[in-house]
Order: sequence, then structure tokens, then C-alpha cells
Amino acid sequence: MTPIPSPVTQVRVYPYIPDASIIVPPVFTGGAGTYSVGTLTTNIFYNLDLNSGEAIHSGPHAGNHYYAVCKDSSGNDFTTPWMTCLKGGPQPQFGRTIHLLHAAHGPATDTNSNQTVSNPDIVHQIHLSDISVNAYVSATEPLMIPLIEGGQGIATFAGLLPGATWSVSVTGGERVNPLHVGMSVTISGSNVSTGKPLHIPAVLVTKEIGDPAIFGQIRPSREG
Repeated sequence: MTPIPSPVTQVRVYPYIPDASIIVPPVFTGGAGTYSVGTLTTNIFYNLDLNSGEAIHSGPHAGNHYYAVCKDSSGNDFTTPWMTCLKGGPQPQFGRTIHLLHAAHGPATDTNSNQTVSNPDIVHQIHLSDISVNAYVSATEPLMIPLIEGGQGIATFAGLLPGATWSVSVTGGERVNPLHVGMSVTISGSNVSTGKPLHIPAVLVTKEIGDPAIFGQIRPSREG
């Protein structure tokens, strides 16, 4: 899929600190530019190019990892995955490439992070609003423990449905109960494009508790 750059405004760029429990201030605010996601053979790439905005707190630096909170052309907020800064300064650029291998050759790798993605054939992102994150409780228990309500974010699935591997980033919303790394959760929201409700068909584990909060799908163990 050839990427089509989409205009973004009110961009705030934050340092990406994996597994950090602290929220750090942005290093770039008031940004405007374009964001694109595309695929080429077995590669998936993300790009954020900003042509205006203000660098603060020393600004972004080439080679470091950042994520951004942006507003799209419809006025909806969304959070990008983390990317590497390719160029700093008043017009910074960010990018990230994930190399995918088909199932017969093993898992995909992210050359920026050495993380694996479970044999995806496709990667698709769904922008969500009114996100609810609840602690996972056995279906036999008449109990729901809310953790986040009214959030915004992006649900990403890698692979073919059914059976894709899900991950979700959630920004904003109300933290109703404490969120902890390692907590099992369920997530639902409204598909921004269609306005229809979407329940993520997976149990996810909390990877990061900042803003955005990051959740990844729990995969059953293959041992034994």
C-alpha cells in the first residue's frame, strides 16, 4: 500500500520511554505537517513530517525515540506508535520501519526495537473514541472493574482476521481506578470512521501506564 500523507495539526511530541511509570513533558508543541502509514512488500513504515511548531525542553534529537499525539483532518485526536527522530530542529521528521516475514520463515522483526510481531500478513489501524478499559475478570464472575473511561486512541491488528494480534494505545480519558503494568484488561470503544462500537476480541496485558497507555495481546503459551 502506497502511503498517502494525511494532514495533522496540534501535534505534541513526547520522548518514548518504554515501561516508564512517569509522564514526561513534550519536546515539541503546536506542530503541523503530515503523517503516513504504508507497506512495501514485507515492510511497514510510519512517517511523521512536521513543517511548523515549537521545540521546547531542548526539542527532539535525531536518533532518539518519540511518539506524538495529533489531531487529524476530522478533528479527532490519535496517538502514533513510537518512531525514531530522523531530523531535529524546527521542522523535525520521524520514521519507523517494521520488516515482516511470512509465517513459513518465522516471526517479523522491528529493526528499531528488536521486538517481534507474530507472523502478520497485514497490519491495519483503527482510530477509536470513547474507549473503555476494564480489568479482565473471568466471564463467570458478574463483575466489571473500570480502569479508563472516555479515552481516545488507536487499535492495531497484525495478521488476518480472525486470529490477528492486537495492540491498543489509549490517550486521555478518566483514570477511574489505578492501572498497573502487567494487568490483564479488555478494551472497547467507537470506531471513529464508522461510528460503530468495537470490542477488541482479545484479552490484553498492560505494557505502559503513561499517556498513552499501551496494551498488547496476551498469547497462550506454546510450551508443554
